[in-house]
Amino acid sequence: MAGFRLAVLGTLFSTIAAIIVFALIYNATRIASKEELAPIIAGDRADVLSDAISDRLPLEQELRQTVAHAPSHTFYALLDARGKVLFANITMPPEPTEWSTITRLTDPQMPQGVQRIDGIGRDLPNGGFLFIGEDASVFAALNKRVAVIFAVVFSALIGIGLLASLLIAGHSLKRVQAISDASVDIMTGDLSRRIEAYGIDDELDVLTEELNRMLETIEHLVENARQVTNDIAHDLRSPLVRLHEWIKHLLKLDAVRKDPVLSSGLEAALSQTTLIISVFVSLLRLAEVEAGSLQGGFTALDLSALVTNICDEFSAVAIDAGQTLRCAAEENLCISGDSALLTQLIVNLVENAIRYGPAGGIINVTLSSDKKSLFRLEIADQGPGIPEEDRDRVFRRFVRLDQSRNTPGHGLGLPLVRAIAKLHGAQITLLDNHPGLIVRVEFRG
Repeated sequence: MAGFRLAVLGTLFSTIAAIIVFALIYNATRIASKEELAPIIAGDRADVLSDAISDRLPLEQELRQTVAHAPSHTFYALLDARGKVLFANITMPPEPTEWSTITRLTDPQMPQGVQRIDGIGRDLPNGGFLFIGEDASVFAALNKRVAVIFAVVFSALIGIGLLASLLIAGHSLKRVQAISDASVDIMTGDLSRRIEAYGIDDELDVLTEELNRMLETIEHLVENARQVTNDIAHDLRSPLVRLHEWIKHLLKLDAVRKDPVLSSGLEAALSQTTLIISVFVSLLRLAEVEAGSLQGGFTALDLSALVTNICDEFSAVAIDAGQTLRCAAEENLCISGDSALLTQLIVNLVENAIRYGPAGGIINVTLSSDKKSLFRLEIADQGPGIPEEDRDRVFRRFVRLDQSRNTPGHGLGLPLVRAIAKLHGAQITLLDNHPGLIVRVEFRG
């Protein structure tokens, strides 16, 4: 649409320029007509007045004889002192004292073959007024010919200009759209995305190079931050596991069992180390998925069966929470993927739905397909939902909304879900369920 507007703007300027040029040429022919015909009209006036005097005839009668005996390309309109028309073989123009042009639009009774009459009038000594005009059809034909030439030539030029403008604008906007598409991919987390340069060293290529350098810097910084997080998780996991096992060993000692205070403190410490270890395990798992290192283990799997089995396993969990889990999965929907990762994706979403759903609520898990081989998995609950302004934020690491503060978790479940979905080329979307939340994951079959 923007390309069309640019093309129309360019064509508009071309059209205005053509109109100005035509107006200048038209005015030039009008000036040429005046310069050529004005002396002739002055001579005609002098001849008619002198002939009337020498023939001792009223000017009206002299004009009639002149027109009757010697038809020419000269036209007259004579008024007496009171403005009464005494003789006229042409319509008097509105401003006869100025150089005037008469056409068939202003005088339909013009003689056959005459297209235009140019002339001017002057006052007579007796108070009358005489307008004399000369046939200016040659100049009218010239203007017509110029108009036709302009119409043809400028129509072709405008058409070519419009086409060229559309092509240029389309090419430029295509490059802008490529930058926009790359920006969308980058905002969704693909920091490896780069913008293609066309190699013509124009402003857009300069902008593309600057953006690509900026993206490389950002990717490097983000990768460093992730690497630091992963290194910390990896380095601390082993001592934490050893600490966890040591606490479990202490709890088995008789001396500890006999001391309720010490036993209770060690139980609390064991619970906290379990939580910390689960966080580090999730971080390492998330790092593996984001790195794409698990994609090599993809196999063909039955997504329908996977969804159905998980729903069967969690039906009892939902009942214990006072909720109902319903499952409707279209059969024989197969994709290429990692069974363990997809199981984790579905389990995380179903667990979230049960965790945040109210007692008596219904959780609907559906799997369907469309004609475009798009498989759509939806988990819909009746919980508090997620505000629209927070739906991007919840996919970041360690982000937990206010309504989640009093429930178990560490803010890595949804980031892991999105990473697994991205690894499988799937798109994840959060929608309103009124009330509740719908998590939609769309796979390509």
